[in-house]
Amino acid sequence: MKTDYILKEMKAFSPCKGGFEKAYKDASIKNLCELFFANSDWALRQNFPSKEVLEKYRGYYENYGLYYRQSTINKAVNLAIFDSESEIEYSGFDVSDVFIRGKSKITIKASGYSKVFVTVLDDSELVVDRRDFAEVFVYQYGGMINGDCVVKQKKWD
Repeated sequence: MKTDYILKEMKAFSPCKGGFEKAYKDASIKNLCELFFANSDWALRQNFPSKEVLEKYRGYYENYGLYYRQSTINKAVNLAIFDSESEIEYSGFDVSDVFIRGKSKITIKASGYSKVFVTVLDDSELVVDRRDFAEVFVYQYGGMINGDCVVKQKKWD
């Protein structure tokens, strides 16, 4: 799969030299998704990837935790959700980082001893249903949040 379009867009956002070299050296979808999560602060600040990238590569990145305009989302250690509407359940000892962007409407159900760290941006809506000893921590850069969770207001410096 050719990912030249992703690399071109990434370069336009002035990534750090090391990150771009890693992406250029291994431009597989898997590696690019791993780099997204490893450099999520840069990606979120730059609003990367664009909707054009997400649309063009649909069907290739979902196995690596990225979802665009989806109604079914499989839980994973790392999730990035763009313009989707879904419910995700965490239980037992599940731990996850979740990024919610665009106009997403996501419900997170957390039970048992699960821990979920959620970053909400843009016009997204998050509903949290927390039970048992589960913990849900939300970093809110935008959007709306309802439910039983710890919310920390954030903004870009």
